[in-house]
Amino acid sequence: MVLYALPALFALFVWWFSTGVIMYLDGLPRSTFKWSILGATVLMVFCLWGIRASSGDTTLSGAYCAFTCGLLAWGWQEISFYMGFVTGPRKLPCPDGCSGWKHFGHAIQTSLWHELAIIASGVILVALTWGQPNQVGMWTFMVLWWMHQSAKLNVFLGVRNLNEEFLPEHLQFLKSFLTKKPMNLLFPLSITISTVILVWLVQAATHANGSRFAAAGFCFLATLMALAILEHWLLMLPLPAAALWGWSLKSRKPTKPFDAEVVSGFLGAGKTTFMRARLQTAGPRTVVLVNDFASVGVDGSLLRERGADVVELPNGCICCSLRKDLAEQLKSVVAQWSPERVLIEPSGVADLASLLGVMQAPDLRPLVRNLSVTTVVDGGAFLRDYGRLPAQLDAQARLSSMLVLNKTDLVGPAELMMVETTLRGLNPTAPIMRASFGVAAAGPILPIAVSAEVPAVQPAAPPPHGHHDHDHHDHDVHGHDDHHDHANALSFDSWSGVIQAPVEPESLLMLLDRLADGAAGDLERLKGIARMGEGWVRFDIAGGRPSIAAFAPTVEETARVIAIGRNLNEQTLTEAFATRSNQDVTQPLTAAA
Repeated sequence: MVLYALPALFALFVWWFSTGVIMYLDGLPRSTFKWSILGATVLMVFCLWGIRASSGDTTLSGAYCAFTCGLLAWGWQEISFYMGFVTGPRKLPCPDGCSGWKHFGHAIQTSLWHELAIIASGVILVALTWGQPNQVGMWTFMVLWWMHQSAKLNVFLGVRNLNEEFLPEHLQFLKSFLTKKPMNLLFPLSITISTVILVWLVQAATHANGSRFAAAGFCFLATLMALAILEHWLLMLPLPAAALWGWSLKSRKPTKPFDAEVVSGFLGAGKTTFMRARLQTAGPRTVVLVNDFASVGVDGSLLRERGADVVELPNGCICCSLRKDLAEQLKSVVAQWSPERVLIEPSGVADLASLLGVMQAPDLRPLVRNLSVTTVVDGGAFLRDYGRLPAQLDAQARLSSMLVLNKTDLVGPAELMMVETTLRGLNPTAPIMRASFGVAAAGPILPIAVSAEVPAVQPAAPPPHGHHDHDHHDHDVHGHDDHHDHANALSFDSWSGVIQAPVEPESLLMLLDRLADGAAGDLERLKGIARMGEGWVRFDIAGGRPSIAAFAPTVEETARVIAIGRNLNEQTLTEAFATRSNQDVTQPLTAAA
């Protein structure tokens, strides 16, 4: 009995302890990962040497050595994946509504390099032990590969217990590829195949004909296969799997709540300008989440100019319809930066009520210490915006903890009083701060700290013409081919492009004036950055008013522009901002218009 019990107990302990060590190391600060992977790589090389050196050893110690080296060699595969060094080309959750083979393809992309690394390691082990009597190390690796592959496919197809607590924060996006369901068709097949292999291995161990090497080797493999079966049942049965490695999970530091400030406002109100001013007083541990309406974003570059840690969300995340991407991104931000404050700038067409609903989701509520909503209002364009989109502006004003009346330098005292009276009627309790270029005359505008609870307000009703779908179209000017269709209650279209050549001041200003006058359609907002002479500028059209200012780019900055509006003439915009220096703006605008 000792002949079988000791190898089984040894295999069980080494598997349990090594798994716990990997989870413990993965819970440490990410700054330690480089040392963990370095140590694991050195150990991997040593294990490959050990497997090769023991491949001709058919003693009991040779079996123990080969098994241990094979199991620890597999540990490198786990560490390299869960620490994010060898994963796959996809680092994002699967989009909502994605299913079938496309969903499966996205799942493969999340771990493609990992799977290829496993195949390469398996080939190396086969080569090292080819034709040798001791192949315990190679088969140990293969059994662990089977455990990994079968469990991975089952959680993708659907199991009852996803054991998400084992997933580190920096891999939270993988949750979108896990499916919770009572059963899948692969599960009984996995259990049956594993059981058949287990029975064969047990029989081989008991018929070892007195060979302690063979008995121990088959016993090692049988124990791993039994653990594979147990691992599969833990995916289905309500058993506390996390209790097996409770000690290893203690390295994961408790999540520290952060203050969240949502800066809302309609297109062109001056949200990005306000955010640039806010970053001067926001503190060092501040992260900005920004979302542009179009596929080529500009706001992220403008905020990085102020030294902020900026996370740009792809169009759709905080734009018209909200998805779980925001929640996953916030968790990732917390894991990576542990911020004290998170500033969120949604696009100017975002549904603020839905965004706040996401912030109050059960999995995010413990992370948000205080939630404030600052709405930036364009004082110069208030009457125009309110006349066209009263429901949207009403919702933004009512949900705000503070209202910033921006661009006060463009309106007179009587008009300012009228705007303030309107805002006070919509939200009697929120303070109203007058500002110009996002900065109040009285000094820095500080957020109003409130609880993470916000009033329940229905999303703004769509305008009378109803629901309209729009595309972020492809254009040769920027080579983007990722279509993203989603509902846009405000019926806006967007266009984006890359500016290939430097611009000249007079030509650019003339072009912006023509576009503001409607030469390319009903332009609601235009913003971009471009090279000019020996430097860079940022330019925009907001409230029908063009502006140009100096800009400090990053090393890898791209000159680009986005336009938002209705009935946009894409040919005009493409010709105006394509591979030209904008020296002759009259001809294309006249012809296209």
